[in-house]
Amino acid sequence: MRSASLLLGALLSGMLISSGPAVALELLYPADGTYVIRSNYLIIRGGDNPVLDGISIEINGIKSDVFTVSNPQYREAFGDFLVVEPDLDPGENLITIEGYAEDKPPVKTSAKVFFLKDPAAVPPGNYRPYVMHLPEREALCVKCHNMTPTAKALAGVTATNPCASCHARMLNRKHVHGPAGVYQCTYCHDQNSKPAKYQVKPQSDAAMCGDCHSDKVAEFRKNKFVHGPIEAGMCLVCHDSHATNEIAQLILPVNTLCLNCHAGVDTTVHVLRGISSGKSHPLEGSVDPSNSGRSFSCASCHNPHGGMSEKLFVRDISDRMLLCKVCHQK
Repeated sequence: MRSASLLLGALLSGMLISSGPAVALELLYPADGTYVIRSNYLIIRGGDNPVLDGISIEINGIKSDVFTVSNPQYREAFGDFLVVEPDLDPGENLITIEGYAEDKPPVKTSAKVFFLKDPAAVPPGNYRPYVMHLPEREALCVKCHNMTPTAKALAGVTATNPCASCHARMLNRKHVHGPAGVYQCTYCHDQNSKPAKYQVKPQSDAAMCGDCHSDKVAEFRKNKFVHGPIEAGMCLVCHDSHATNEIAQLILPVNTLCLNCHAGVDTTVHVLRGISSGKSHPLEGSVDPSNSGRSFSCASCHNPHGGMSEKLFVRDISDRMLLCKVCHQK
């Protein structure tokens, strides 16, 4: 059952029991009507109206066991917060939280959250991004998290960097972008942005990426033909700026990413001329004949940034037959 994958988030620091006006059971993250791109945390505030002994979580009709939150040691460490790792379904999720207190009826709250598992997809218009670093939300975290770090602390290059206390798991991938790997988050994120801190700086993708990847900018300028996203400066349409399991920091496997825009190429005849079998040329394979270190894919023949031909052939090739000879020597 899904409940088996709802893991108590002891890996996170505890948070302060609120003082002041009484608060009710609340799902703080992700909030109702927001979308997330990672199924990483549910952050639940138990509140003190009433003080709860246990909390259960139901996701799309599958209910967890009750998490006990009344233990004095738990209260000392985590206050009235419960942090778990959910198993969200791609798309819309109905999350229902129930709180239990002795001799009192259960209290309940619910939220609809959209899990955007495909990073190239677009969420429905009625879902908004979740914004964490607002003053009222940061105020809930100050018991255990430094929410006003200095520029010097944010420049730290180890896992003691303040950002790492919550965001380190973003980097648990095969390929990690250099600045993210050494926690240089403020190179791209503005510590002083308002109303939410740490918003991405206002430069375009191309301007920001080009500051470090000047060699790629020079390469693009030599091309006679430029791929559309590059022309528009939209690097992050294809590349993840933090970490990914795909080569070249891609957000998806090469062919999956290409076919998101070039739909139908895999269902029609592709490069048939000159193939004696009469079958379409394969679009993928275990080995790239021209690059034994990679699998065969769309990028084996087409440069995803640009080239000297309209079809963006690799190696600055403009003639189709010359492209074929890269692999077919006969």
